[in-house]
Amino acid sequence: MSSAEDRYRAAISTMEAAAREQDEQRGLRERRVAEAQAEARAGMQQELAAAQKYAEHMDELNKRKQSAGGWATEKTLADKSREALMEFGVHEEEADTGYTNYPTPSYGTPAAAVPPRPEPAPEPPPAAPEPPRRGRHARPLDDEDDFSSTSWLV
Repeated sequence: MSSAEDRYRAAISTMEAAAREQDEQRGLRERRVAEAQAEARAGMQQELAAAQKYAEHMDELNKRKQSAGGWATEKTLADKSREALMEFGVHEEEADTGYTNYPTPSYGTPAAAVPPRPEPAPEPPPAAPEPPRRGRHARPLDDEDDFSSTSWLV
């Protein structure tokens, strides 16, 4: 009976190997599903944040339109956010960032080697203005063209 026991043990070991392989495949599938769900959840959260930002922006535009009497002009719909403004210089929020402002490096010759610029000579005073010149084909002054004594209220 040893052959029947051997066949029985071989069948049991084959079934155990198949069950073990199925368990490993199930675990792999479940892990892949969990990874896909986590990735989809992260993507949906990003899309949700973008959609909320868009909705807030559209609400703000509608409020501006309503406050302008229903007129959707370029000025009322202009982006008034901080990023849209052209700003120069240091502002209150950025004044104390903890970074020291170093002078910008000068490339080329050092500042000490450059001779100072000579001051420009003072300009001479302007000459007396010339009387206005008449054009070559200008009509001679005529009394008919002088309407300064005419009363236009008559």
